[in-house]
Amino acid sequence: MGTAAVRIVPVSNRRSERGFRTLPYRLYRDDPNWVAPLRRDEARRWSPAHNPALRSRLVARYLAYRGARLAGRIAAVIDPAFIDRWEPAGFFGFFECTDDAEIAQALLLAAEEFVARQGVAKVIGPVNLNTHEEVGLLVTGHDSPPTVLSPFQPPYYQRLIEQAGYTTARDYHAYRWTPEAHPAPAVERLLRRFASQGPASPRLRHLNPRQWDADVRAIYRIYNDAFAGVWGFVPISREEFEAHAKGFRTFYRPELVVIAEVGAEPVGFGLLLPDINAALRPLRGRLFPFGLLRLLRSVPRLSTGRFILLGVCHGHTGRGLAALISQRLLETVRQVGYEAVELSLVQESNDPVRHVIAAFGAPPAKTYRLYEKSLR
Repeated sequence: MGTAAVRIVPVSNRRSERGFRTLPYRLYRDDPNWVAPLRRDEARRWSPAHNPALRSRLVARYLAYRGARLAGRIAAVIDPAFIDRWEPAGFFGFFECTDDAEIAQALLLAAEEFVARQGVAKVIGPVNLNTHEEVGLLVTGHDSPPTVLSPFQPPYYQRLIEQAGYTTARDYHAYRWTPEAHPAPAVERLLRRFASQGPASPRLRHLNPRQWDADVRAIYRIYNDAFAGVWGFVPISREEFEAHAKGFRTFYRPELVVIAEVGAEPVGFGLLLPDINAALRPLRGRLFPFGLLRLLRSVPRLSTGRFILLGVCHGHTGRGLAALISQRLLETVRQVGYEAVELSLVQESNDPVRHVIAAFGAPPAKTYRLYEKSLR
């Protein structure tokens, strides 16, 4: 640990903005498992013109210096919708730091003071802006790269955060499924029961690229309904949801998006994304001059994916529809030749989804932890 003084500086100009965005590329440059996000995407993430999530949340960002050297960063977030729906708490997120307890505590204190000034007496994190994006700190599973849109941090972050007085709020898990796994007998009986219903059985179809807007609207409606009771979930705006969908559109595969219909009404969906991180790793965050061409060539050859969302509308749960959607997606995974799929992130308390995952023979692979701290 250095002996120079620690300084906390708010992000307030182009230089500090650039320091905030580029710090992870230096901290992780020797980590073989880290996947550098595209620098272009990181810049757009902090532009209200490109990221509508910034327009409804109060955000403050800070940098930490040890002497003249940039050594850490953090963001403090107030999400009024979360406070109204769940509890008076703010978030810390985008936490990156050298292995320096003094730096970590200074950063977390800066976030806590910002949250307290907004009249909130609790901090939860890491949450990268809101609960629709990266949530949690990786606490097991550091020996493999993160899948698309998954958090990744070095092991020492857990120690730094806990030393700053944070305790476990809840855990999330990622599971690994391979084509060799087969569903439990109960799932097979359920699938036979659906098959015996003939025309009365729910209809499964894949997303139709020719009716992209209509299918995205249907999935948006199901998403807000299906996850309403999950802790931390707040309804996402149409604008935010469509911004996420636009980001997926460059690399998704229509056959890996399943929509379930009862009659003519979409009531459930499953989304499995190709693990674009496998194609991004060699690019080191840069698309130009040749990165874009390499990326486009790599996507069709990807052999892994992330089963990122599975939702069924209230009124249609408890009937096995989630298992039916999962079976269709995993059958498709076999057909496209994927070698493995990560199913994540699943709250430890979400027993219905965990039972579905267990029935399909997917063991836990990683654990992510959400921390909290009272400021009273």
